[in-house]
Amino acid sequence: MQSLLKSAYGLLLFVSMLTGVELFIWFYLGKIGFLHNLIWVDASHVSLFIIVVYTLTSLRFMFSCYTTSRQFLDLDKVEEPCENPLMQTFFYQIKNLSVGNETKLSLLEVLDTRLRSKYAFGFLVADLMLKLGLLGTVIGFIIMLGSLSNLNSVDITVMQTLLAEMSSGMRVALYTTLTGMLTGIALNLKFNLLDWAVDHLLNDIKERISV
Repeated sequence: MQSLLKSAYGLLLFVSMLTGVELFIWFYLGKIGFLHNLIWVDASHVSLFIIVVYTLTSLRFMFSCYTTSRQFLDLDKVEEPCENPLMQTFFYQIKNLSVGNETKLSLLEVLDTRLRSKYAFGFLVADLMLKLGLLGTVIGFIIMLGSLSNLNSVDITVMQTLLAEMSSGMRVALYTTLTGMLTGIALNLKFNLLDWAVDHLLNDIKERISV
């Protein structure tokens, strides 16, 4: 796996393959009607909002993987001007200033913070997905229990309507919970993968500057 990171755009290619599998899964879910239920059966539209946020965050994840792949390439040509000013400035300071190991470690900590800050929000969004799923659960139960206020008699027609409204609220609760959990887990896996790649990038930089 480490050799994959050091190959040209290896991380981006690996993530692209995983994205292809994910798109196939989404296509299959649409084929069996699951996506239709998420979008149209969910009266709260929380599931649709979760999917939109998940899609935008996944696109940002892909871009972060691209920049990280570029940083692995830039690490091999730090003697030349590269497209990453952050890496170029870091190595310029190391090479052109008389610094000891403590200063190198301080600069490395700054670089670590700046590299991770570019995608740290992804973990927050993953946590947000779970909370939005719980919000949809609450909304679903409110819809389900709110239908009881229409119970004025025990007529069979009224009971059928009541059961239909209660089942609608239950569907909202279950669909939003499931959507929030799945997207939250998927985003956590994605950004943990990116975090692992950055760990290896920083280890390579430590070896390069002999810390």
